[in-house]
Amino acid sequence: MELFKKAKDPQFWKELREKPEYKYFIDGLMEFYNRNCIGEIRAPRFSEFRLFEDTGDREAYQENFFHRQHRLYVISVLSLIYPENEDYLRLFQDTLWDICDQYVWALPAHVGKLEKNDNAYLDLDATTMSMAIAMMKVLFEDRLHPLIKSRIDAEIDRRLIKPFLEKEWFWENSNNNWQSVCAGAVGCTFMLNRPDLFPLVRDRINEAMRNYISTYKDDGVCVEGAGYWNYGFGYFIEYADMQNQFTDGKYNLLNDKKIVSIATFMQKLYLDKNVNVSYGDCSENVVLTAGFLYKLKALFPNEFLLPSREKMTMSPHYFPFMIDTFLTEGPSLFSEDKLPEEAEYCMNDTGWYVKRTKKYGFSARGGSNSESHNHNDVGSFIFSRDNKQILCDMGGRAYTKDYFINRYAYLETSSRGHNVPIVNGRYQDRIGVKNPPFAKTKYENGSFFIDFGEIYGLDELKSLVRECKCFEDGVIITDRFDLDKGCTFTERLVTFIKPKISDGTVMLDGVSIKFDKSLAKASYKTDKHVTSCNPDGSVREFTEVYLIDLDLTSVEGGEFSFEITV
Repeated sequence: MELFKKAKDPQFWKELREKPEYKYFIDGLMEFYNRNCIGEIRAPRFSEFRLFEDTGDREAYQENFFHRQHRLYVISVLSLIYPENEDYLRLFQDTLWDICDQYVWALPAHVGKLEKNDNAYLDLDATTMSMAIAMMKVLFEDRLHPLIKSRIDAEIDRRLIKPFLEKEWFWENSNNNWQSVCAGAVGCTFMLNRPDLFPLVRDRINEAMRNYISTYKDDGVCVEGAGYWNYGFGYFIEYADMQNQFTDGKYNLLNDKKIVSIATFMQKLYLDKNVNVSYGDCSENVVLTAGFLYKLKALFPNEFLLPSREKMTMSPHYFPFMIDTFLTEGPSLFSEDKLPEEAEYCMNDTGWYVKRTKKYGFSARGGSNSESHNHNDVGSFIFSRDNKQILCDMGGRAYTKDYFINRYAYLETSSRGHNVPIVNGRYQDRIGVKNPPFAKTKYENGSFFIDFGEIYGLDELKSLVRECKCFEDGVIITDRFDLDKGCTFTERLVTFIKPKISDGTVMLDGVSIKFDKSLAKASYKTDKHVTSCNPDGSVREFTEVYLIDLDLTSVEGGEFSFEITV
């Protein structure tokens, strides 16, 4: 089957731009163009390229790198929508030529030691850049100058085709978003630009993709977080859909029954209309790429629920998803589906629980502390109300070299920055990497139970089970533990709201946390949640975060409860 047949027709785009449902996205493209596509972009600098190796700074080089990449993606789409505009086409070809001149399409943070001339390294960006440019060659067909087309062939051959054929890459067995993004983009590039060679790599790519899907349990949870679900599963869908078309249905990776569970993962994470579960390197207000969501709706019209427009974007970072925004066909693509106001999901294979009510949202998690983009947060929970997390999971922080080297020194990733107990002064550690402890969870009689004593690795802690029971106005959390006498037990609660503490009650913006004051004493301290960093990893911007401690005055009896009430 011919790929992108209708998209090669200029008349298709002329008619599309007159349809009112696309105005929101076209206006967004024009806004980006006026802000970022006028004027020259300075050439990349070696002094910035080497900064990651020298200081750990990613930002200085990547800002210029992504500016050029995003300009290419946006101006290419505008050149499709307005085929008669020669200025757009001229800038598109100039930018494409400029990117072909770049030393490497991979990022310095990924290429390793700068000891040899290696400009054919295949990482997330080199593979997706190759796929995007291969798509552009197909989409523009005869509108591109012949030299541009031959340059594309030469650059893709030396930067992706040859290096992939010559060796196996680590990400083929990485079992995270790298595996699906890189393998998916490589497979698509072969189909688009070297279809004659695709049969040589098809089985290899398909194996990587099946391995990626096998990292999900049957409940479809992406332990890396909602943003990485969008990224990793998004490129899986791109590849699977393209291969299905390319082979006229002979090879269809979408037949796996687990795919529907993964596709509907995000709609289970909403705690309120605009607030989502934010475990891992994730934010509480994830905005997803519209084209990817439209494709999921087209593929799974009865199961997938399309979120509100404000939860979708046409990010200039993902070229295939940008194109899908305009090319995807399916029922009611531009009518958001109404999420049920009340819902309950127990994703017991992975150990995640979500409860959405008319008054509040709640989530708790089990799992392990040996996951991709891991935080030491087994047993943690989130309580939301009025479109904000009250007892929160801060998610990740700005990526620097040190963030990955000394990951658990940071508040956001350490258990000291999560709603989990501190046992005998000990926070959770990432212990037993070869055989990591996995917290057992179960749902029984309206309660979600997390058995996570092993996570702490303490001989003096014989057991620890957290029970979360949801009611109309709130949640009662009960921790039952078997701990040696003379030890200490502290309930740690995390919030962005300055608490007001009175006898047996902590107030947080209309939410009360009640506990037995004869068993525990409440206090809080202030820390920093980093929203962005300087290139050296030091704080640039931060938000105050409050760490509330309920210190048990005695561990005898081995049980403590607190009630969170709206």
